[in-house]
Amino acid sequence: MEALEVVRDIAVVVLASVGLLAALMLVITGLLLWRMLAAIRAEVTPIIDSARDTVDTVRATAETVQETVAASSRTTSRGVRVARHALGLLRGQWR
Repeated sequence: MEALEVVRDIAVVVLASVGLLAALMLVITGLLLWRMLAAIRAEVTPIIDSARDTVDTVRATAETVQETVAASSRTTSRGVRVARHALGLLRGQWR
C-alpha cells in the first residue's frame, strides 16, 4: 500500500503543478491581451479622429455646393422667366 500512496502523492503534486502553471499562463495571456488592446486603442484613436474631420469637411462641402446650386438655379429660373416674358411681349402676347 505504501507504493500506491507514493504514486498518489506524486500525482497530486504533478496535478497541482499543472494547475498552477495553467493559472500562471492564463494571467500572462490576460496581461498580454490587455497590452495589445491598449496599443490598438492608441493606434485607432487618431484614425477615428481623422475620419471625423473628413466627415465634417465633406458635410461642409456638401452644404456649400447645395447652397450654390440652389442660388444658381433660382437665378437661372428667374432669367428664363424674364426671357419668356420679354419674348411674349415682343410677340404681342400680354398676360
